[in-house]
Amino acid sequence: MSERVIAEHHRSSTRRLITGIGLALVVLGALWFSVFRTEKSIDLGTTATVLAEPRPFPAFTLTDHQGHSFTEKSLHGQWTFLYFGYTSCPDVCPPVLATLIQTDRILRETPVPGSSRSVPRVVFVSLDPERDTKERIMRYLSRFNPDFLGATGTEEEIRNLTRQLGVTYHRSYKDKSGEDYIIDHSSFILLTTPQGRIRATFFPPHNPAAVAEDFRKILAILGNRRGAY
Repeated sequence: MSERVIAEHHRSSTRRLITGIGLALVVLGALWFSVFRTEKSIDLGTTATVLAEPRPFPAFTLTDHQGHSFTEKSLHGQWTFLYFGYTSCPDVCPPVLATLIQTDRILRETPVPGSSRSVPRVVFVSLDPERDTKERIMRYLSRFNPDFLGATGTEEEIRNLTRQLGVTYHRSYKDKSGEDYIIDHSSFILLTTPQGRIRATFFPPHNPAAVAEDFRKILAILGNRRGAY
């Protein structure tokens, strides 16, 4: 994806993003912490919220954009940035995905010494199963990075997963026809470990350099701790 396109995506964060997301942060933050209220966080000097102990990822079943089954076991084997959005998103998703492109680039250019698989993959889970087919998700992600993995499922499957993770979303219809709508949704990024457990959450606003640096700190500081992953 070109620098020009990335810049255009960042500029697309309009007043709606600033005001709507700004007001929602308090609510969404409270919801997230209510889900993880029994968990303690630790201060690693990061902007991310890092759990003191990694949390097991809830069981789920979705389908990736290649038609393969995608479950909690699919998160095993490498670090993962997990983000929930939808392909018709006009303002929130493009900047976040652009941030993850740049974060990926930074981590590949300066990887953590001695760490294998130190560049998280990106998984995009659609909140719009009605419109987001596997083919549509594949075309959408190819505009950002063809290595990004997309996943979708039935409305029930997605709601079961998002409810357990504190991801909120709501349809807002543009007219009375009920056919055209946007989805207001959470915009945090989850970080899962190679053992498929939740380790940290990155809340907006997202800065590529900060996300990359936070990940390096998590890897460097927690890497030698028993049970850290």
